[in-house]
Amino acid sequence: MEPRLRLEREYHVRFDEADADGWLRPSGLVRYAQDMAWRHSAEAGFDRAWYESRGMAWLVRNVKVSLLQPITYGDALAISTQVIGWRQVWARRRTEIERIGSEDDRGDRGLMATVDTDWVLLTAEGRPAKVPAEIARYFSPATRFARDRVNLPEPEVEPVTLSTRVRPLDVDPMGHMNNAAYVDMIDDGIGRLPEGQRLRGADCYRIGYVLPALPGTPIDVVGWPVSETQVACRISTTDGTELTKALVSRRPRTD
Repeated sequence: MEPRLRLEREYHVRFDEADADGWLRPSGLVRYAQDMAWRHSAEAGFDRAWYESRGMAWLVRNVKVSLLQPITYGDALAISTQVIGWRQVWARRRTEIERIGSEDDRGDRGLMATVDTDWVLLTAEGRPAKVPAEIARYFSPATRFARDRVNLPEPEVEPVTLSTRVRPLDVDPMGHMNNAAYVDMIDDGIGRLPEGQRLRGADCYRIGYVLPALPGTPIDVVGWPVSETQVACRISTTDGTELTKALVSRRPRTD
């Protein structure tokens, strides 16, 4: 099959993907990035059955979401995905989200957001697996990348804790909590910070996924301010096992 290094498809922002202001939630961008990654892989011949027959699966370890412009309900989007780097058992994908108009009015294209996702290939036993040669040949990026490690500073004020659990609707076909569902929990957790500590206009999410969570798992979402332009969030099981950590920020104002 002739390699198609970049895949682009059209999406429309659904009513249920938008928040009370009519803006697409950040978790929606992560869901689009996941969907496009699997569509690209499947169209190349590497679908879920292909991986299952070889006892391998891709798992997300890091995500960076950069919001450039608000995306609203009804927007028509051109979403592209491309593998932009390798690291033995790792692959980095860049997803670009462009607005191409509304359902009724097509206009000039404009870049609205990007999502960089670091995937790691694992065996059925959960051990790292070297990327098969046929996959590397098909996607063939030459660039090696450095991992974006998320390190959380210790809180200087009393954190806010949200206690919840993994709901059935949070679980994906891999059988554990979907990484986009974590983004909703992060937003829920940091949204409970006191008024003076709350971050408004967040436009960058750096998320590190440590361990998967199974359906029904009780979890604590802990949030605290880092600065005027950044907040931190840690999601753990109730016994303290870290699952996910995130730094959420906004660009400093220039006015």
